[in-house]
Amino acid sequence: MADDIVITGLGVISPIGSGESAFWESLTQGRSGAAEVDCLDTSNLSRHVACQVKAPIDVGKQMGRASALAVAASRQAMASAGLDTPFGEDARVAIIVGTTMGETEFIEERLDVPAEDWLSEEHMKRIAAGSPGSIAGGVQEDLGARGPAIDLYGACAAGNLAIASARRRLLDGDCDIALAGGADGFSRLAFIGFMRLRVMAAEVCRPFDEERDGLLVGEGAAMFTLERESTARARGSAIRARVVGASLTCEDYHPTRPHPDGDGLSRATAAALRDAGLAAADIDYVCAHGTGTPQNDAIEAKVMHACFPGGVSFSSIKALTGHTMGAAAAMEAACCVLSLERQTLVPTWNLRTLLQPCSLDAVIDRPRPAQVRLVLNNSAGFGGYNSSVIFAAA
Repeated sequence: MADDIVITGLGVISPIGSGESAFWESLTQGRSGAAEVDCLDTSNLSRHVACQVKAPIDVGKQMGRASALAVAASRQAMASAGLDTPFGEDARVAIIVGTTMGETEFIEERLDVPAEDWLSEEHMKRIAAGSPGSIAGGVQEDLGARGPAIDLYGACAAGNLAIASARRRLLDGDCDIALAGGADGFSRLAFIGFMRLRVMAAEVCRPFDEERDGLLVGEGAAMFTLERESTARARGSAIRARVVGASLTCEDYHPTRPHPDGDGLSRATAAALRDAGLAAADIDYVCAHGTGTPQNDAIEAKVMHACFPGGVSFSSIKALTGHTMGAAAAMEAACCVLSLERQTLVPTWNLRTLLQPCSLDAVIDRPRPAQVRLVLNNSAGFGGYNSSVIFAAA
C-alpha cells in the first residue's frame, strides 16, 4: 500500500470514563461501569443493572442521546488530531457513525401515549429528527464539515464497519479526512429486548467464563480521525496507529444467533488477514467480541482456535463497559490503539474459570506488558453481521 491509512485522533465517551486517559485507566484497573439503571423503572423487570454513561453530556444544543454522545466523542477526536473546527469550505470530510439502535427517544417517549395522540405535530418533528443520518448529521453540523454524513446500521458490528468504510473512502480518494466510529444511547428498547431474549446477566458480566450468564446493556461513543499518511505527515500530525486490514462478512443462519461453527466471523478474520497481507502468526492480540453470553463466547473461542492454530492472546473489555451496541466495536478499537501505544494488553476482568475447551492465551487478572505490533478487533452482530479490523503500531 503506497499510502497507509492512519489514525491521528480518538475520542471516547464510555460508562467507565470519558476521554482516553480515564477510559484506559479503568480498563487497566478493572473499574466497571455496571450499576443500577437510573433512567428506567425496572421494579417489575427481572434485570436491573446496566452500564450507563454517568457524566453529564452537554454539547450546547438539543439533540438525541446517541447524537450527543457522538458529538462529544468527535470533538475529542478532532482535538486529539490537532484539527481546528469548523472546517473550511474546501475540506473534504466524511463522517461515518456506526449504530445499532440509532435515535430511539422519539419512539420510547410515545409508547404510553393514546393512539389518537401519537402523531402530533410536535412528534412528527421528533420523528424527522430521528431519521437515518441524524447522528452523523449532528456531528457534521457541529464540526462545520462538508461531505458525506452517514449513519451505518450494522447491528453490534457497526463500529468496525464504520472504520472499514472510512478506510475505503480514504483509499479511493473520496475524502481527505474521515471521522468514523460508533454511538448508541441507553434505550428501553434494547434493555427490555435483550432481557426478553434471556441473554442479560443478573449483575456481573463474565466473558469467556464457565459461569457466564449474559451481557450487560451499555451506551457510549468512540470516534476516530483517519487520514492518509501523506496528509497527516504534511500537516505534522502524530500517527497513533495504522489501519492495515478490514473485512465484512454476513451469514444467514439465524436473526439473533451466530452460526454454530462461527462461519461468518471465521471468514471475516481470514479475509482481514488477506487484506493486510498477514499470516495468523503475525497477530499479537485479538480484542474479542466477548459478550459474556453462553453461545457467543463458546463459538468465538472456536473461531479463534480455527483461525489461530498456533494460539493467540485475547481478552474482552465488555466485562467493564457492558455491550454498548453500535459503539462496542469502536470502543474496542480504541482499546486496540491504546494497547499498541502503551504496549500493554488489558485483561478480561471478572474471568475466574476459563471456558473449556480453550487452549488459547486468555489475558486475565491484570494488565500485561507485551510486545504489541499487530492487533485484530473482531465484532459480530444480530442479522449475521461480522467484521474484523487489523491495526498496526505507528
